[in-house]
Amino acid sequence: MCTYNSIIKFVISTAEALDIMSEKRNLLEKSLNLFTLNKVDRDIYSWNGKNVGWGRVFGGQVMAQTLIAAYKTIDVEHYAHSFHSYFLRPGDMKKPIIFTVDRIRNGKSFSTRNVKALQDGEAIFSCSISFQKDEDGLEHEISIPDVPAPEELKDELENREILLKKLNIDSKDMPVFLKQREIEMRPVEIQDYFKPKRMPPYKNTWIRAKGKLPHDQEIQQAFLLYISDMGLIAAANNSVGVNFLTKNLQNASLDHAIWFHKKLNLNDWFLYSIDSPITRNARGFSRGSIFTKSGELIASCAQEGLIRLWPEKK
Repeated sequence: MCTYNSIIKFVISTAEALDIMSEKRNLLEKSLNLFTLNKVDRDIYSWNGKNVGWGRVFGGQVMAQTLIAAYKTIDVEHYAHSFHSYFLRPGDMKKPIIFTVDRIRNGKSFSTRNVKALQDGEAIFSCSISFQKDEDGLEHEISIPDVPAPEELKDELENREILLKKLNIDSKDMPVFLKQREIEMRPVEIQDYFKPKRMPPYKNTWIRAKGKLPHDQEIQQAFLLYISDMGLIAAANNSVGVNFLTKNLQNASLDHAIWFHKKLNLNDWFLYSIDSPITRNARGFSRGSIFTKSGELIASCAQEGLIRLWPEKK
């Protein structure tokens, strides 16, 4: 027989679970809202909402928004297959962003666009995007790495909470360390952020959205582009024994490229497999392969990031 106290506990636990589910959905909705741009004029769009990032506008936001701006000028059934970009200046969190699209070419099989993101009349980001119609052709692809399934792994935030408990650190003192995201991440390789050491130059993470993504390919590609900026520099950092908590470390994305190989459906787990071939001259280079849970290679990316370790002031 259920007691009054057990009923109350059930109601409270259910309410807490619903609150957590609502928070997760809100995080995803907030991210998807980033992809809604205002039309200013022909081939000119703006973002006047709240920017995301820490200190400067998150690179993944600007990349996704430039892709959306370019898609607004494509009036045939062509889909983005390659995206090449440069981060030129830090984006100001408090200012709107203007996107200008240059219609380089409209062809039967391919369309090309150049897009700039501007603040105060200066470019903070530029990219070239190629779109292609679906075609039949010869095929091959590499196999997914042999790593544990996501169900066998802990969530990244859970790993971080365990680490804080071991070090007797109050989680309230490190809100950024435990910041909730619109995605759930389950890393294969675990690291101690407080005692960084050189690790093998690769990083595998299972990822899925916290909520339901629309099946629209423009949104699916924009979302993948958005989150593809998470973790690439980290793989290069790991190879030289530093991370985002390292004192006097300066990290910034310099460029970013992504190739979409297949139609996307990101409403299940997918594996982000990253390796970093080299780090030198204050730059770390990383490559990423993105696989579905069933093992299909759906996208590839590459990035160079700034890695400067400044000497401590005496």
